[in-house]
Amino acid sequence: MRSRVMASSFVVALTWLALLPGVAHAQSAIVGVIRDASGGVMPGVTVEAASPQLIEKVRSVVTDERGTYQIRDLRPGVYGMTFTLPGFSTVKRDAIELPTDFTATVNAEMRVGAIEETVTVSGASPVVDVQSTTKAQVLTRDLLDAIPTGRTAQSYGQLVTGVTNAQPDVGGAHAMNQVGMVLHGNAGKETTVMLDGIQLNGMCGNGSTQAYTNTQSYEEMVFQTTSAGADVSAGGVRQNMVPRQGGNDLHGSVNAYGSRHTWQAASITPDLIARGLTKGDSLDGLYDLEGGVGGKIVRDRLWWFAAAREISANSAVADAFNPDGSQAVQDQHVDNASIRLTSQITPRNRFTAYIDRVNKYIGHDMLAGYDPVKASRVWEPSKLYQQLQAKWTSPVSSRLLIEAGYGEYRAQRHTTYQPGIEPPYGSAEWFAAAFHQDTSRGTVTNAAPGGNYYLIPVRKFFSSSASYVAGAHTMKFGAQDTWGFLEQGTTLNGAVGQIYQNGVPTSAAIYNTPERDRFTMNAQWGLYGQDAWTMKRFTLNYGVRWEYFRSSIAAESSAAGRFIPDRVFGPEVMPIWKTWSPRLGVTYDLSGNAKTAIKFSVNKYQLSVTNGVAAALNPMRLQSASVTWRDLNGDDIVQGPIGCTFNTPGCEINFAQLPRNFGLITPGCSTIATPGSIPCGTAQVDPNVRRPDEVMFNLGVQHELLPRVSVAANWVRTNFYNLALTQNVLQSFSDYTPVQIASPLDGSAITMYNVSSARQSAVLNLNRQPTGHFRSSATGSAIRTSFCTAIRPGAASRGIPSSKSPAPFRSNGASSSGRRSRPTSTRTEPRPRARCGSSRRPRDMRRIASGHALRERSWIRGWPWRRWQCPSSRRERNSRIG
Repeated sequence: MRSRVMASSFVVALTWLALLPGVAHAQSAIVGVIRDASGGVMPGVTVEAASPQLIEKVRSVVTDERGTYQIRDLRPGVYGMTFTLPGFSTVKRDAIELPTDFTATVNAEMRVGAIEETVTVSGASPVVDVQSTTKAQVLTRDLLDAIPTGRTAQSYGQLVTGVTNAQPDVGGAHAMNQVGMVLHGNAGKETTVMLDGIQLNGMCGNGSTQAYTNTQSYEEMVFQTTSAGADVSAGGVRQNMVPRQGGNDLHGSVNAYGSRHTWQAASITPDLIARGLTKGDSLDGLYDLEGGVGGKIVRDRLWWFAAAREISANSAVADAFNPDGSQAVQDQHVDNASIRLTSQITPRNRFTAYIDRVNKYIGHDMLAGYDPVKASRVWEPSKLYQQLQAKWTSPVSSRLLIEAGYGEYRAQRHTTYQPGIEPPYGSAEWFAAAFHQDTSRGTVTNAAPGGNYYLIPVRKFFSSSASYVAGAHTMKFGAQDTWGFLEQGTTLNGAVGQIYQNGVPTSAAIYNTPERDRFTMNAQWGLYGQDAWTMKRFTLNYGVRWEYFRSSIAAESSAAGRFIPDRVFGPEVMPIWKTWSPRLGVTYDLSGNAKTAIKFSVNKYQLSVTNGVAAALNPMRLQSASVTWRDLNGDDIVQGPIGCTFNTPGCEINFAQLPRNFGLITPGCSTIATPGSIPCGTAQVDPNVRRPDEVMFNLGVQHELLPRVSVAANWVRTNFYNLALTQNVLQSFSDYTPVQIASPLDGSAITMYNVSSARQSAVLNLNRQPTGHFRSSATGSAIRTSFCTAIRPGAASRGIPSSKSPAPFRSNGASSSGRRSRPTSTRTEPRPRARCGSSRRPRDMRRIASGHALRERSWIRGWPWRRWQCPSSRRERNSRIG
């Protein structure tokens, strides 16, 4: 089935590309209008953009009958522009900084003159994009080095206007765990993570997992927060990491920082102590050592860039204590090692290949109140945790760019009990080794609740695309697919958890272990087309995306457990989703000089899915149910075979409260709720359930206050639709009985409703869309303001040029000395010189934030340098260490 879908979709994709290609990911562009001294437009002017970032080094176009030109699909970097026409002086414009996902407007005026005359015009790079509604924040290599954060993608992302992290990360304290970025009501799973324009999200949590990355591997990080084009499915943060690719000269850098627990302020207050907390969470120790180096294998043909990193952030856990009374520590580290090869096969064909291996280890994984000796878990070193990518890029002409790429993300892991805590299955010690949880005291003892767990998620990506520029139109089409699987399994001591209140047994959590389940994302095709149409001061961005999503539950089996028999199920295909997502945006150059832009967009996005409903409905998935437990013989061990009579000798479990179909898989059952179908276990799905989506509105204005300085204000509204609900169709309102409880605030009686004991075992949860008055939707609005200033590369401090130029890792095969050539023009307009706001050398201690003090040393270009930071402009001055 998958092969037929892939074949038909591939044919459609090739047909689209044959008609008119489009790009797989948003890049940058330079556009403008050429006029003569009288203000008349000039057709036929040859416009050249030159940069070592380009495969062909120089890309040229000719202005149309309206005097306009467009040079699209440019890599970020520093560009030089040349405008020529016989009978007119040649005009040059140097040092134009082009960030990612930005359309720079560069206009020019040409005068009649001698052929050999050249006029070099200097000025600040544009900071207002008057052709795109996209809102993006670009963090260049300089900023990635200068900002004292935890040096993870998420810690950088939380600096972007409108973005918050699910858990704040100060100085890398939470770098060991992936923290999702939240934007406009979109959770972390709606973040689209891209490496060089190819998606790299994981399979877990509907795509919420992301790779542990080494920032030394990237030239830039781009965070797009509004108006993503049709080449993206989800509406959350779009994070694109632009990689370093090496060059003809050997260059490298090393970065290190660290912190100690004594540098952190106390994390516990008198109020928390009064409420029973004795020790709060704190940082026990933190360090990060990372480096990258690149060079050539074959000059101008083949380059390499390698990077490595080790980061550790040990944390002291609240109210968790070792036997000697000291506070328990969660010890952990993550290691990365990566290499990228870039080959210039021909002047117009480039191929890159990349691999990044990750190793994550946690010695004692636990939460507050856990016994570190018995209740913590071990994350064993990852057996296969890696990201792969291969990409081909070909600028066929100045109008046509074609790209194709493949990516892969694996994150295999195994977490288990501490040594000696997992007795042989079925032994007396095994029954006695269940985890103990006291809900009143907030403690977990005896064993880890997560048990022995393995996880194998594999996700793969394919992207093929191209773009074509024709007159006032920039048309794009492309095809993408992602597929993969997730397999996991759990065994649990005693197949039960023992629950207490103030040391008194109250209930037992019954589990269907041992279990092994697997779901497959068979296909998630996305075919899209979009166009940017410029009409004088207006630019209309419009497009549409069609998606096909198919997931299934694989054929699977699990052995009998303590409370459940042998089980066999699958395969079964989940409801297939086919969706359309239109995109529309309008920008208006208010003054006509590319300094003020009014922008409006309305876009529909699909909420991110990988497992869809397959993981939630798989009858083999890990399941639990709470039932009453009475320790009749006082041995502190849950006892009783399935189906025994409660409160009789040997039967301490009230199985009457267990759902009748708990863990059972009837032959011929289905997870799809069609007429006459037999449910599998306790859950089914409506075959007509729809994929959740959202519609996002954005209205904003951006204005250039000063050269290189802009301000912006945006209003954003997000409406979510087709949000599903889960309803127990075997119960009704009449099955609930009123219960009086005392208010914890003032002791007054509060009426609560509880399911009657006779109906507790009647469970069949149906996943469906609400109807009528219960139709599900959600809405959120936000207003954002931002102030942005661009710091010019090569800025000087007290007349001493910075030794750090944009060339070393951006050369892509062309070496550079970092010096600008002296213009040979007959007339040159001066460019303002940027200076640091202070000549005083700052301290090594660069920042103290929330109790963390960070120290940082760097070695640039393969030699030891000490980096000093200019306080105002954040440009760097280097002093050689002898």
